[in-house]
Amino acid sequence: MITSHLNDTPLGAPVFECISQDPKFSFYWHCHDFPAPIARWNYHPEYELHLIRYSAGHYFVGDYIGRFEPGNLVLVGPNIPHAWFSELDDAQPVIKGRDVVLQFKGEWLEHMMALCPELNCLSTLIEDSALGVEFKGEEAARCAELLVRMGEQDNAGRLLTMLTILRSLSQSEYHTLAGRGYGLDAKGASTEQVDAVLRYIHDHFHEELRMSKLAENNGMTPSSFSRFFKHATGDTFVAFLRRIRIGHACRLLLEGRQSIADICFEVGYNNLSNFNRHFRELKGMTPRQYQQNTADLVPKE
Repeated sequence: MITSHLNDTPLGAPVFECISQDPKFSFYWHCHDFPAPIARWNYHPEYELHLIRYSAGHYFVGDYIGRFEPGNLVLVGPNIPHAWFSELDDAQPVIKGRDVVLQFKGEWLEHMMALCPELNCLSTLIEDSALGVEFKGEEAARCAELLVRMGEQDNAGRLLTMLTILRSLSQSEYHTLAGRGYGLDAKGASTEQVDAVLRYIHDHFHEELRMSKLAENNGMTPSSFSRFFKHATGDTFVAFLRRIRIGHACRLLLEGRQSIADICFEVGYNNLSNFNRHFRELKGMTPRQYQQNTADLVPKE
């Protein structure tokens, strides 16, 4: 029905996802695997509703770093870079049907809202999506199911379901992701190199990572790499890596299968005192307090 591809660009050129939409259709629905050519740090002028069906890992929206698991449902506004990187292993090198994606143009939605004032209920959600929004709760889970079912519907059915989803999400529980200070300059730094660096950090955050080594691998001096990284992600390399590690530690603490000391070393720290200090700075509590406060969130076997 509609095709999508990534422009072939040299290293350092913008990774711009070009969505070639058939004029007979209002939006683009598709499902893809991971890894896949379009599953990368990219941006595009369309809105994107993104559902993860399988696997866990890290995702990035602007300067936001988070952990995702199945059911992660996010709406990303135009031209804000984003990526979802799953944790792979030899037993599962490819995750089939990981993502379900719905993309639509802002002009189309604006025209729909102008013709149908009843759709003005979407205004706040659309405005907030400029920073990316993640949905939570029962309504979000219901919308995720509807999004998957769209793949089995005819064209008119998909349109009705899409409007149902957007209306329901506008009334559901959600929170914005990227910081208010994440500016246009950072958005323009979406590059092939950024994608490669983010993937490398995602795959090796538990190891000893040095900015000087990453700079050398990317043909830069440490100072130029530092500027490049800050421009691309809105954060320093050290702070970014710290957030990745603490985010993964939170997941392990929730699982409750390892001691705090073991988790500290597994996520890349070699000093328990530093781990506790950084955890408290980012989460406002110690790892033990976090584990105790979230114990009720973990399903009992």
